[in-house]
Amino acid sequence: MKKLLVSCLVVLILAGMTASVNAEAAGSITLDFTQFNDQLEIANQLEQQSYGIATLMSEEPTEFTSMNIRVVKVEDGTETTSYDTNVTTLDDISIALDSGTYKVYTQVEGDDTVLEYNNDSEGYVVTPDSKIVIPMVYSPSEGYILDVPWRIEKSEKYIPILAVDNDRATYADINNIYVYDHNNDDSIVASTNWDSAQPIDRSNTPFFYLFNIDKNLFIQVDGAISVKIKFDLHWSPDNWEGPSNVRIAQDDIPKAIDWYCGDTHLHTNYTSNAYEYGAPIYATRASNNAMGLDWMIVTDHSFDLYPAKWAISSGDCDTHSDGFFRILQGEEVSCYLPGTEPFSSLYQYNHLLVYGADFIPGGEWEDRTGSNYTPAEAIAIANSQGGLTYLAHPFYDDQFRDPWRAEDYNLPFTGLQIWNYGSDIPSHLPDGLAKWSELLLGGRHVYVEGGTDAHGDFNAIAGKVKTYIYVPGYSQSSLPPRTEIINALRNGHSVMSDGPLVLFDINGAIVGNNVSVTKGTNATIRIQWNSTPEFGGINNIVVNKGVINGTAENNFRVIQPSTIGTNAFCDEYELTISPNESCYYRVEANTTNGKEYRCYTNPVWVEVIADTTPPVFDTGESAKPYPSISGTHNGTITLNQTISVQTLYTYPCAGTGGHTEYVKIWNKTLNVTAKWDGYKGEDWHNVSFNQSFTLVANETYNYTVRTGSYPQIHHTAALRTANGWINCTKFTDVNGKVYKDWIPAIRLE
Repeated sequence: MKKLLVSCLVVLILAGMTASVNAEAAGSITLDFTQFNDQLEIANQLEQQSYGIATLMSEEPTEFTSMNIRVVKVEDGTETTSYDTNVTTLDDISIALDSGTYKVYTQVEGDDTVLEYNNDSEGYVVTPDSKIVIPMVYSPSEGYILDVPWRIEKSEKYIPILAVDNDRATYADINNIYVYDHNNDDSIVASTNWDSAQPIDRSNTPFFYLFNIDKNLFIQVDGAISVKIKFDLHWSPDNWEGPSNVRIAQDDIPKAIDWYCGDTHLHTNYTSNAYEYGAPIYATRASNNAMGLDWMIVTDHSFDLYPAKWAISSGDCDTHSDGFFRILQGEEVSCYLPGTEPFSSLYQYNHLLVYGADFIPGGEWEDRTGSNYTPAEAIAIANSQGGLTYLAHPFYDDQFRDPWRAEDYNLPFTGLQIWNYGSDIPSHLPDGLAKWSELLLGGRHVYVEGGTDAHGDFNAIAGKVKTYIYVPGYSQSSLPPRTEIINALRNGHSVMSDGPLVLFDINGAIVGNNVSVTKGTNATIRIQWNSTPEFGGINNIVVNKGVINGTAENNFRVIQPSTIGTNAFCDEYELTISPNESCYYRVEANTTNGKEYRCYTNPVWVEVIADTTPPVFDTGESAKPYPSISGTHNGTITLNQTISVQTLYTYPCAGTGGHTEYVKIWNKTLNVTAKWDGYKGEDWHNVSFNQSFTLVANETYNYTVRTGSYPQIHHTAALRTANGWINCTKFTDVNGKVYKDWIPAIRLE
């Protein structure tokens, strides 16, 4: 709701002498509420943009309940309270005061905004011969905003603090903005220190200013700092906002090697319409980065965008994306729903998240931008451009938007954003899980993701629901390229969580992938988890199994770390499965620390096949085969099923003659060797043993493999394959340099 603030000009009226309460000559300050009442009445007739998630339902008229008024005397920078009261009626108040310089503070009940009347920082000088009349003003709702992250990582040094000025009633210029430590008696920590006032007008509102302040400059109380800010305004009451608290985490958020967390759905100031607006991209990055995220996808509303604005937003994403934090350009496309129009040409809509595609227009009639595409048409356009699509908050319903319809779940979308922290009600997540299960049981390979739908809202919404993606071969200082983040979401290599991180694989196949299991043989589910005291230890891990074309999932296994002798905060556990029909498995888990936190993984699909081919031991090709050099590999192999071996195949680096020159495999009961025959024929990459031999399941064998040219290398100390493990004991290259994490890419068959 828009609250109107008319510019406040202090009226100084000099009139005769007044009697002091101390029977001495004294001056007075009169608080005049005429303007306040007028503005309150106007405020109830107007709407104002909301910073953050907009509330589209009509708000109740603002009713005045009470106001605190405090008059302070200022001497040598020290403020002493001279008058302090709570008023419940808006009658003028005349206060007799001794000679001196004064300020007035007011705060309406239920609002954290404090107005400071200070005569444009000069103070009101009271003398025995003066009467001062101060017009009281009604503070505009959301005209001035303080936004800080609700938490920051232990490893983060700086706290991003965003000041927002969206007061479109007075357009008061800003002399400076000050930051205070509320835990330290509101002592000043930082300020803008501008040489002249910052002009504010229609062209630059909302106005944003981002501080990055060392957290050690604040005092912590119960593990949190408390921030206040003041907008020092020119010829208008100064505006105090806060306090807002920031939790200083004792541990960084749960992470795992090759997994990176981000937000798949958030808005910036490129979303700006009659109802809502968000924060700039640079500020959104700073806040999310401080909270521990690695990437974010900007998904501003299609009805707020057009091709030129889309290009500017894309450039903004490029400018602020780097190896330490990736920013991707996406879009939340409004799709109209034929047959839902309450009036001619006025349709209901649903929202589609589009990543990795060009701009797709999509208006909404409440924003007077018209409509463009149905869900089917928008999904087809995104797919044709090589993009991917997730249904945004599919059960959300308001006067403009409908839940996704039954027939639209048959469309070729990528997945469902069923966890939407910003706007969904709690029941929508269970509804989404049920719909997802229905699609999976029907044979659809669709994925789920979580996002915040934050429009700024760093202190309340941003960073609270995260999607972790799997992209191997990168690091926190050299994050995966944006294309690989998109591909991870495209392929369901992801989990969603608001706290703990739980991962699993089946015979090495990660979430989103398929694995083939021979009927009658066992497979291994390996579950890993990581949490911190901030979110609590793992209570339960539920392994859900769904049989394709079945009627319902079942809880295949419920694991409680406290009862199986594992660490509830960080550990792993293995289960043996023997599926007899094609199915999928997915995992969910929960923790508790004052509230429940949850994690949901995407599935691993299991294809059960007949045993028609002999098993092999195959490391597969390396995703990153370089650096590579010839040398001698030593290590161990442990299989999970018995295989017969005649040859060893070596995967060469592309365009090279990588091969094995000599191989030895042995343990207490076996000792076999083979040598290379040179570049002969088409099978020069094979080394053949004189006779076949058997490697027995669950026994450990030593190997020595001496290579030539440039064989492919798995750069890891241990590698799980579909049929067992291979480990590196030592690799010595031809120059004598020793490594502990080089494994040759080979196949025994």
